[in-house]
Amino acid sequence: MSSSTRSTKTKARVVQLRKGTTLEMVRLCCPDGHQATLISESFGLPVLDSDGIREFHERSLIDGADTLSEG
Repeated sequence: MSSSTRSTKTKARVVQLRKGTTLEMVRLCCPDGHQATLISESFGLPVLDSDGIREFHERSLIDGADTLSEG
C-alpha cells in the first residue's frame, strides 16, 4: 500500500508597492506658465493659471512637507 501525500505549499502572492508621490513628480505634472498657455490655446481655453496661484500651491506643498518631516 502506498499513501499519497498532498503538497502543502502555499502560493505566495507578490504585491508591488506603490511609490509615493514626490514634489518632483508634482512639478513635472504641473506645467509652467508657457506650457499652460500652449495647452490652453490647443484646447481653445483661456489661461486660468496665474503665478500667484502657482506660488501659493508651491508654498503650501513645501510647508506641508516641512510639517510632516518635523514629526
